[in-house]
Amino acid sequence: MSSTITDQSKTVPNTAMQAALNILGYNCYHSSVFFSNIRDCDMWNDAMDAKYLGQGPRFTRTEWDQLLGSYSAVSADPPAVAFAEDLVAAYPDAKVILVEREIESWYQSFDANIIAAQWSPLISFVSELDPWLLRPVRRCHRRWATGWMASAGKAEMREKARRAYRDHYALVRRVTPKDRLLEYKFSDGWGPLCEFLGKPVPDAPFPRVNDSEALQELLTIIIKRGLYNSLKRTLKVALPLAVLMMFVWLYYRGLYHRG
Repeated sequence: MSSTITDQSKTVPNTAMQAALNILGYNCYHSSVFFSNIRDCDMWNDAMDAKYLGQGPRFTRTEWDQLLGSYSAVSADPPAVAFAEDLVAAYPDAKVILVEREIESWYQSFDANIIAAQWSPLISFVSELDPWLLRPVRRCHRRWATGWMASAGKAEMREKARRAYRDHYALVRRVTPKDRLLEYKFSDGWGPLCEFLGKPVPDAPFPRVNDSEALQELLTIIIKRGLYNSLKRTLKVALPLAVLMMFVWLYYRGLYHRG
């Protein structure tokens, strides 16, 4: 699922489109950015609470600039995909690239990667061990699932996925002026994309990215990082405590032998 907003100001791509936009000089925001700036989760949570729970004011250009202002692109993966109309309204000069895949192919990838990760017992377990990084990311994505997809479990998310896909594309087409919208297929290559964005065609082949493999690689990195963070912080507490206990034991052992 992908919609791309672009004007030198903001862009919204999927994984393959993200690679293409990087080549064209855009700096793309992706949910993996969370791992270098975990406080982004708090702002996304505020945005979702305002939109789906009515808690707090809806984000305006000011808040979006605060969250995304250092980027010229925003990947339409969770949770940003939940704010297509908000971003189109906040950036009225932006262009929108809508990349539509065959729905069953998209669903298989979405189910195997996004849904599986969202309700993975392993990721849930590791996130509880890592409250500093992985847990905030997981909770942010859970808000997205219960808000944008109105789903409280794996079965419900699967049931609603195809409808969410169709509704998203219908929404993007409805809220985007026709002169700002490019409906694009990856088989079209550089030509239509570069013409739409006003960019020269690069002297490089159009990137071919396996989205499923990229997502699986990211999930593996996430789990490893969560385990590493948990072990690192546990050792920071456990090691000094173990040393202290050893000295206490040696002290009382010495007293016992002297007695």
